[in-house]
Amino acid sequence: MSIIKNRIKKVSNLFDELSLDVIVIVNEPNLEYFTGIDSGLMFIINRSMDTTLIVPRLDFHRIRDSVNGDTTLIGYSTVEVPQRTPEERLFVSKNLGDYLLREVGLKPSNIIGIDNTDSSIAKELNSVGVRVININDSILRIREVKDDYEVKMIEEATRITEEALDDALKSGLEGKRERDVAAMLYQGMISRGAEDVAFKPIVASGSNGAYPHHVFTDRVIKRGDLVTIDIGARYNLYCTDMTRTVAIGSVSGRLKDAALAVLEAFRKASNSVKPGIKAMDIDLVARNVLSEYGFDTYYIHSTGHGVGIEVHEKPAISPLSDEELRSNEVITVEPGVYIKGVGGIRIEDTILITETGARPISKYPINLF
Repeated sequence: MSIIKNRIKKVSNLFDELSLDVIVIVNEPNLEYFTGIDSGLMFIINRSMDTTLIVPRLDFHRIRDSVNGDTTLIGYSTVEVPQRTPEERLFVSKNLGDYLLREVGLKPSNIIGIDNTDSSIAKELNSVGVRVININDSILRIREVKDDYEVKMIEEATRITEEALDDALKSGLEGKRERDVAAMLYQGMISRGAEDVAFKPIVASGSNGAYPHHVFTDRVIKRGDLVTIDIGARYNLYCTDMTRTVAIGSVSGRLKDAALAVLEAFRKASNSVKPGIKAMDIDLVARNVLSEYGFDTYYIHSTGHGVGIEVHEKPAISPLSDEELRSNEVITVEPGVYIKGVGGIRIEDTILITETGARPISKYPINLF
């Protein structure tokens, strides 16, 4: 079954639950989720489960070969220059929302479910009296649970990531600038089949490790540094996320103690992952371990997040999240310690929640020292 046909089944219940006439998807990650296409502008689903995908005119021919007739494909342009070719299905208007009014025929009596009520399309519908309901939370909830295809794509993104990291570490980090290592990682992922990185690679050495979202610099990695590398590839629209902290030579004192505390927090939190557990309880496991070692005040972010089309999705593994985890969700576990002026440590895996527990998707060894 095609991606489109499989995914639209997951929203079919919303039509009756919310008395909807049409579902309209405009947020980019949701468009990618429902269509498997990276250039969509608007995806329309009606009660009969017939669909229409609107794409920029310049992408029409490329996308047509990808959807294989699984949806009606329309190119969009604000002006018809040059004139359309005979095989080109084109909608021309100054406003994309006009397609829903002119071609779909929406009237004030209709109720539309849309994933962005602040979009220009939603505002245009509101302006003529069409009732618009925000369904984005329902879509995000659906996206949390991954199907077999999604898990395979995340696994492939992870394999690419791990191979790129392995090459970089085997080449040796000492004497290289942080940006040199980031470039190696980026090139390594792209050359192995990733269409992009899931996020800008983080390479944080020495005292820069105290910044969880450090941007790589010209700092030269030297002996005695801890280096935190946080990377992820994007493959067929799916992301992964992995962090390893490695020592360049020997590391002692406070940083070594912190690294061992983070490792224990990571292992205990990862082992607590299972269906039915509250996300906040996983966060608490990691936080309690770091508290025992006296490092809890240096743990300044949540313990994890969902991963999929976006590198940060629901559920949030945070102190405020009482959401119960479900089988086939993919999350990260990533405790860390960040000591200003000294350095930092973070360890992170991407994990699949199974019916009985959890299975790490990331398999790269954790060798702190």
